[in-house]
Amino acid sequence: MGAAGGFSMREFDRLADRVRLHRQVDDRQVAIVEGASDERILARAFGKREIVYFQAGTRSLALDAATQLNSWGQNYFVCVVDRDFDDEVDGVGEVNPHLHPYENADLEAMLAVSRAGTDLIAELGSEAKIAARGGISEIVVKLYDMVQPIAALRRANVENSWGLAFDKVDLVSKIDKKNMILKVQPYCAALSGTSDGSPGQAVLIEYANGRRSVRTPPSCPRGSTPFFRGRDFLAILCAALCGYCGSRRPQAVDPESLAESLRLAGADHLRSSGWGKDLLSIVGLSE
Repeated sequence: MGAAGGFSMREFDRLADRVRLHRQVDDRQVAIVEGASDERILARAFGKREIVYFQAGTRSLALDAATQLNSWGQNYFVCVVDRDFDDEVDGVGEVNPHLHPYENADLEAMLAVSRAGTDLIAELGSEAKIAARGGISEIVVKLYDMVQPIAALRRANVENSWGLAFDKVDLVSKIDKKNMILKVQPYCAALSGTSDGSPGQAVLIEYANGRRSVRTPPSCPRGSTPFFRGRDFLAILCAALCGYCGSRRPQAVDPESLAESLRLAGADHLRSSGWGKDLLSIVGLSE
């Protein structure tokens, strides 16, 4: 274990075994997380005096470790993962009370719909431009509307096993920044080109425009709405801050930088939220 208390995945090293062995010499409660950014924000929110953090490396490995520990009857841990757009977390959560996904699709989405998200817009946007657009609440509604077609495509991709690689498409470049409109046809064309299993841009456009619907719309059991991937929202926010509601240079508000700022601002929200209180309850801790 490093000085920061985190663990990284090692080849041929089962995380569940390491957690159980560590517990023999350290009686702190355990939080299994996907990666380093998850550990950093949770450590800022809940500290390290009573909780030790284990990085799994991927969501799948985190869920595997949680499943194994639960089967061994271990009750001192919580597993924090992104819900994403598939049904894997729901399936594991039905039989594992230690699973505690972030609200919405992922950490950044959970924070984006919180006060931390509106604070980010207020801090990085132009006061005059925000006022001209009707205020932050109106801007947020606009951004929510823009991200929904992408969320629908993400769910359709899961349901139909198309294998689309969303992260290979530069979403910011597919936005009309002056009017803040998603350029659906160019976006779907680019997205279609990322997989041989794509049904073609025409079908993708129908999902994006709502002419076709997914079988089961993604949703958050805790009621966080609208449901979207945080990085998609932040890419749209990046475009907005470069003209629509701000005067920033694209390099200064790229999605990764915005995600870092959101996580830095979000620890207080995690600690004080109902989600944070439930996390402490799962591992038998109080505020």
